[in-house]
Amino acid sequence: MNHVNKLAPTALLITTALLVGCLDNQGAQDSETADKSISSAGADSTGYGNSVEHPLDALTQGELTEVIAILADNDRHDDSTRFPEVSLKEPTKAFVYAWQVGDAIPRAAKVVGRQGSVTFEAVVDISNRTLIDWQQVEDVQSALLLEEWMAAGELWKTSKVITDELERRGYSLDDIFAAPLTTGYFGAGEARDKRLMKLWLLDTKDVHYNLFAKPIKGISATVDINQQKIINVIIDEDVGRNEIIYDYDAASTQARTMKKVTIQSNQGDNFSFEDGLIKWDKWQFHFRLDKRFGAMVSLAAFDGQSVAYQISANEMFVPYMSPEEEWKYRSFMDIGEYGFGLLSSALEMGTDVPGNATLLNAVIPTDNGTPALYENVIGVFERNTGRPMWRHSEMVNGTHEGRAEVELVVRTIPVVGNYDYIVDYVFSAKGLLKIEVGATGMDAVKAAKSRNMADATALEDTKVGSLVAPNLVGVNHDHFISFRIDMDVAGINNSLVTDEITPVRYPNNSRLSGWEVVEHPTRVEGAMRRSHHGHAASWRVVNKNVTNKLGQHKSYQILGHSHLSNLDSEDFPQKRAAWSAEQLWVTPHNPEELYPSGKYPNQSDGSEGILQWVAQQRSVDNTDLVMWYTMGFHHVTLPEDWPILATMWHTVTLRPAFSYERNPAVDIAR
Repeated sequence: MNHVNKLAPTALLITTALLVGCLDNQGAQDSETADKSISSAGADSTGYGNSVEHPLDALTQGELTEVIAILADNDRHDDSTRFPEVSLKEPTKAFVYAWQVGDAIPRAAKVVGRQGSVTFEAVVDISNRTLIDWQQVEDVQSALLLEEWMAAGELWKTSKVITDELERRGYSLDDIFAAPLTTGYFGAGEARDKRLMKLWLLDTKDVHYNLFAKPIKGISATVDINQQKIINVIIDEDVGRNEIIYDYDAASTQARTMKKVTIQSNQGDNFSFEDGLIKWDKWQFHFRLDKRFGAMVSLAAFDGQSVAYQISANEMFVPYMSPEEEWKYRSFMDIGEYGFGLLSSALEMGTDVPGNATLLNAVIPTDNGTPALYENVIGVFERNTGRPMWRHSEMVNGTHEGRAEVELVVRTIPVVGNYDYIVDYVFSAKGLLKIEVGATGMDAVKAAKSRNMADATALEDTKVGSLVAPNLVGVNHDHFISFRIDMDVAGINNSLVTDEITPVRYPNNSRLSGWEVVEHPTRVEGAMRRSHHGHAASWRVVNKNVTNKLGQHKSYQILGHSHLSNLDSEDFPQKRAAWSAEQLWVTPHNPEELYPSGKYPNQSDGSEGILQWVAQQRSVDNTDLVMWYTMGFHHVTLPEDWPILATMWHTVTLRPAFSYERNPAVDIAR
């Protein structure tokens, strides 16, 4: 029997700052889970994802085990081999669109592996048990491994400089927790041949929930994971210290009670799992969880018309705004350096998802390639929003007609250190597909001398953030997510236009002015400007080859507004995330172009990614298009964010425009 390690992803967030959890012998099965396999437990209660039913299904437990066996058979695997990434190598779009239920499903895997300090890439044909490709990759650092996080977090104990300084300040060494953080890249002096992490020291004495409340200022260390040693320690003056425990459980906050308000589906669900797809109302789509990208929606179609071939969050950039030595490197690439799927947390009924949700499991490869069963990390549910989907009350004849708005939501929640990101794909009977991301968790804080703004040090302490509590400054920062949206509106060949709202004047008319829509086509790939001549505008993906019954070309609008990066284009963190300076980019489809900050953003110099792609100046007229949408916000910290942040939501909407001849939801019954 093939076994799966059963890991509780939420627990991973207790042993390291980015994965605070308990993974003591990763890869080894404990007595409780040693006999639990996917075949006996099921991937979920519905059977969805339990076996390969569709060409885009995630790799199964058996397939992950087979990948390791094939590498070993070809002398490309030993006990030291580790796997930052093992993921499905997707078939071509042409194959997927032509595939029908009952057809054979070829299966292959893409692998990023490490052997010692050597990084390699491989392609494994699982169906034919063949190693198609294996090659060493030079001058890169892959995403971090769990065992590396845990090992790095222990190395501070080997430095007498650090332990002596902690004891001098009166800390108990048993209470210290070191959060290992990726270092970014800051120029030619950086050693890219070393695998580096910085250690953020935290005092956890008497803490139960908020591990970040008592940061230790003025002691930082750099670790080379390859050498398993500390290579640099910086000790500054002990300026500022917080001793207050800011736990946020009900007992700690003296929680007030409210009557429960719930969402129920008393007549059963309107969605189903069929042939590897999720079907609801006029929508159908494929869903899987990828170790790196997290939630991936594919083959989204409404009322028989294709909308998007694939949507996923392919990179995330979180730069902090403090120039201090202890903070300036903090410019994280949360997806490429860590992994949204790897960090997915178990969902709690009634809190993370409503009580009518169906919870699904996922299989994620661990460091040594063996599969881990992540339980209850995907939630699928319907919700009545409490808003009318449409309505009209007519005074003249006393009629009233309206429909309640019900949506289908597919939710995952990756937890990246102090932040929880609620990632929702929301499907509407109106034909809309929304991507909603909610940021919660807590601010990253630094210790400060100031207790309130009347203190002499307050202005200096709060240059880069706000006092969120006495002796604690929440450092200002950004959150930017690059969503890869492979649009296929009514077919593969699409074009992109900008619809400009253009003011006009009416000569010889008592009505002097108005506005008209001027359509600006995009011919060449690159960044899209939202406004033309300073006028408001929106984007629309158009199929010039297909019309509705009114003779209008079918299309979908891309609607949303986000903050963009203010960093200098020559700043090293911004070079790694050049995409964050623009809200929308367009490129022609290329299955190898998946990583807007490059395949290996960890310690990268920013020379790879979207700027490299668009420099080719390829045509994007009437061809297979990919949109790269930047969803982001500047987070100016507030005391209302502390000790835990009330969820802040951000949305991008794909809305039908001329795809249908009438409101697609007009025929919904009461």
